[in-house]
Amino acid sequence: MDRALVVGEGLLGCALVNALSEAGWTTIGSSRDAMSSKFFLNLTRPIPELPRVDTVYICAALANYKNCEGNSSAWVVNADAPVAIVRQCIERGMFPVFVSSDAIEFMSTAYTRMKSYAESCILPMGAAVVRPSKFTSENVDSLCRLMIRVGAERKPGVYRWS
Repeated sequence: MDRALVVGEGLLGCALVNALSEAGWTTIGSSRDAMSSKFFLNLTRPIPELPRVDTVYICAALANYKNCEGNSSAWVVNADAPVAIVRQCIERGMFPVFVSSDAIEFMSTAYTRMKSYAESCILPMGAAVVRPSKFTSENVDSLCRLMIRVGAERKPGVYRWS
């Protein structure tokens, strides 16, 4: 049975935890709330030792373009923390899947520069990068299906979804 850690508890992270569980994976969700029953993970702090799983999905992001401008916490959450998580995954034999954005291909904002930087560090390490276009509660299930396939196949590279 496959085991996964899902980093991020927004729309995508919550949907992915549910989709993985429905697909038969043993799933650990994370939370930045220390009082939560989930694995505590505050991306603005040093990354602790992650639970041993097969696949780690990094869905967390500060995605509001305007709030990323000049925000050092946004850089940590969108770039530094994902790179640290991927590094730990590779060192410990876990497969990382990083959620980026297709906007890095056609926009230049603080957010896309952060995601692009993270990708430039993560891809050479042997991670998978998923670049979704805008997703909503109506189409997130389709994105989750792609992410489950990527995590199950464990093949590094860039995967686009629209």
